[in-house]
Amino acid sequence: MKKEYLIIIFILLGPFLDVASFLGLPFSILLRGIYLLAISCFLILKKKEIKLLFLLFGFSTIYFLIQVFSFRIGIIASLSAILKFLYLPVSILYFKDYIFPVDKKKIFSMVLLTYVGIYLLSYVFKIGANAYLETDGKSGFKGLFSSINEFSAILVGLLPIVLDYFQKMKKYWVVGGIIISVFIISLLIGTKILMAGILFSVLYLLWQKKDALFFSRRKIEKVGIIIFSIFLLVGGGFLFTKTRTYHNMMVQQEFFQVENIFSLEFINRIVYNDRLTFLKDNFDYYRKQNVSNIFFGIGMNNSDVKMVEIDIFDIWFRYGIVGMILFVGSILYLIDFKKMKKIDKISFLLFLFISLTSGHVFIYPAVCIYMALL
Repeated sequence: MKKEYLIIIFILLGPFLDVASFLGLPFSILLRGIYLLAISCFLILKKKEIKLLFLLFGFSTIYFLIQVFSFRIGIIASLSAILKFLYLPVSILYFKDYIFPVDKKKIFSMVLLTYVGIYLLSYVFKIGANAYLETDGKSGFKGLFSSINEFSAILVGLLPIVLDYFQKMKKYWVVGGIIISVFIISLLIGTKILMAGILFSVLYLLWQKKDALFFSRRKIEKVGIIIFSIFLLVGGGFLFTKTRTYHNMMVQQEFFQVENIFSLEFINRIVYNDRLTFLKDNFDYYRKQNVSNIFFGIGMNNSDVKMVEIDIFDIWFRYGIVGMILFVGSILYLIDFKKMKKIDKISFLLFLFISLTSGHVFIYPAVCIYMALL
């Protein structure tokens, strides 16, 4: 079997690897590790960006040794840490010269529909777990996926591409079915980021059809559309107060006793789920470290401080100044934004937005492989 199809099969297995991770099976890290090793060997044999690979693997070797001998972290956990560091830049490097035998949008569509199908089936048959503890007061169902942040990031990031793909094929019933399905999922999970991402994708899709839907219409039709939109906006705002997302926000607001919604405290506690507090804690801890930890990080498995869950800061604190410069620099060096299609840029920006709000994108293999494919 050609390696092109092996890679495609591996990508399509992504949702099932996440289910395996939820079930506590070792297939996820094992297969993703084999994938990374295989594409690394291929790049070395083809002599693709050897200097960059040398820098990436050189840092990873030093980081691994520091994790094991300085932080006393186990070998498996340390390997997992360097897997997260290498996964996105090496995947981008590999896919730059990768020739797909099928349309990438078709692959993205199959992945998204698989995730949607697994989640909805798990909810119908009540297989899986709740997203929150009973003591939290929040409600939500995460199904057979360990991380609702990663699951949500995948759906939001891939949604514009998939909707655009079926819209251009004029399969509008599929477009409608996908929008309804992911919206139902957002209601069941109860997270802000997924609902906001779906709304953005739908609005972008409508904007693409703005002439046919509005500007080419007669005046009386435009007035009707505006009135309908106002009713839809008001009705949608009222219905939002009945959702799990709103309920969870109110639980959090009551827990933190935030009264002023136009305050930094509201942004931190309710919008960012207290991540700005985690950021301060990490910075205070990080700046007190020795020179080695400043340059090479405090370690991915450091339990003294909770991860920020804003990717750029987690990369900085956990991999240090050297790791952050190498990680961000290699991605900026490898990506040619001018060659990216408009819809791919939209998805990329959504992934970037999620990485800066709820995290779980850049150093999480389940998500970042789709960024590499863009």
